Amino acid sequence: MKIKQLLPVVLLVVVLIVGYWGISFAQAPAKQFTPEPTVVLNEKASDLPKAAVLESEMLTATLAPGEVSIWHTHASPVFAYTISGEYIVDFKSGQPSITIPAGKAIKEPINAVVRARNPSSTVPAQLVLFQIRKPGTAFLDPVSK
Repeated sequence: MKIKQLLPVVLLVVVLIVGYWGISFAQAPAKQFTPEPTVVLNEKASDLPKAAVLESEMLTATLAPGEVSIWHTHASPVFAYTISGEYIVDFKSGQPSITIPAGKAIKEPINAVVRARNPSSTVPAQLVLFQIRKPGTAFLDPVSK
């Protein structure tokens, strides 16, 4: 028998052996699992707006070292998560300031006059901000000093 005639027979035998023994050359499927989420904030809220339609907005923000925002209010609560660095929420009312370090979150109160500031002189503060509000409502309302 010539090699050209023998080659199809050899290939057929290999295919049959592989199929019979269940040998698979495909990659094994990835192990499936459900990651366990880490709760960073769990708070009841009765001050969310009530309307037939609401809009949600998620933002990222970076406060440069030493940067301070304007005094402002929020008509709807803002949920803020610190990715890196830390920032401080000051209250114009004199209420004690709140420091939110990396990995922590806060629900900023509505209608309170607040500002955000980065206390570090070297490290930026990176934040994720989330708000649910009535359409057409501003994220924040500036307050004059």
